[in-house]
Amino acid sequence: MLNSIQRRHTMKTPIRLGLIGCGGIVQITHARAYRTLTDTVQVTALADVVPENLQKIGDLFNVPTENRYTDYREMLAHAALDVVTIATPHSLHAEQVIEAANAGVAVISEKPMATTLDEADTIMEAVRRNGVPYTVVHNYIFTTGMRAAMTELDALGESHFGRSVGMGLKPADFSADHPTPAFAWRASKAKGGGCIIDTSYHEIYAVCTLMRSPVRYVEARVQTLRLDIDVDDIAMLLCEHENGAVTTVSGAWCVPGTDSGWCEVHAENGSLRVQHRRNVEDALRRFTRADGWKQLELSEFNEAEQQDASGHVRYFTETFNALAADTALPVPAEKAYHNLAIIEAARKATTERRAIEIQSP
Repeated sequence: MLNSIQRRHTMKTPIRLGLIGCGGIVQITHARAYRTLTDTVQVTALADVVPENLQKIGDLFNVPTENRYTDYREMLAHAALDVVTIATPHSLHAEQVIEAANAGVAVISEKPMATTLDEADTIMEAVRRNGVPYTVVHNYIFTTGMRAAMTELDALGESHFGRSVGMGLKPADFSADHPTPAFAWRASKAKGGGCIIDTSYHEIYAVCTLMRSPVRYVEARVQTLRLDIDVDDIAMLLCEHENGAVTTVSGAWCVPGTDSGWCEVHAENGSLRVQHRRNVEDALRRFTRADGWKQLELSEFNEAEQQDASGHVRYFTETFNALAADTALPVPAEKAYHNLAIIEAARKATTERRAIEIQSP
């Protein structure tokens, strides 16, 4: 297990953090987390190929000009760092994680860990060989509704059926040539884009977390139905878990007006329905035979939680606290590997029109 690997040095706080990638996700969500963790984390160096991104994030965190790099390898070679975060197009993750691990730096990577299991195996080997902590951002399991749902599961008994939905409608000009980089690379096969690995990725780990049993087999249809792109715009999965339970995952980029971003879990003594993609006060409902469907009060919900709409602040808080205390990371690498294995199996199931068994790391 990666969480059992010991670091080569103890991290002191504030942890010295380098950012590989300073684009949209960093500016919208990551930066908010770092600004709430000033006693624990200090952003000391940046790397991005876009000068405007370097300036925006560099100025926000008062990073010296000499610590702003256009080549992340230069940052790894010259900056004094304890941890790096990686927030770049999917196709770059494997190379950047491995370079950081070889530099002896802990790694927090945005999802997915890689675009293929071959790349993921190389990552696992590199972090084990170098003895560095490594984790992947599964932010939606840290929203208030998801955390509350986890506390309700024991009372419901063993879950036997679950489903999750994450659908929406991309802009009419969504393509690999879109002027907005965040749209362009997501629509590109070469950059590791596609509905299942970008959007449905979240629905897969959310429902698997609630089912509390790994997936063993996958049937699926991962296809391009409506959009003029070279990656999938729809993903439909039927998963059999190791405990015999069954779940479905539905994702699409070509569906208007959809009630999206929710998971349901059905068990012997009742059911739960949670809006895992929205940090809202009415995110969790429970069904029992006695009460029917009932909204549950979220005792932890407050203004700070409302601001953390995607769960990133809570994820980074728990992750950096674990790094500082030398304790287990809240999202072990094996979880991210399993999620990617489900995605790769779904693609194979689509091609071969049969159930595919999930590969283990």
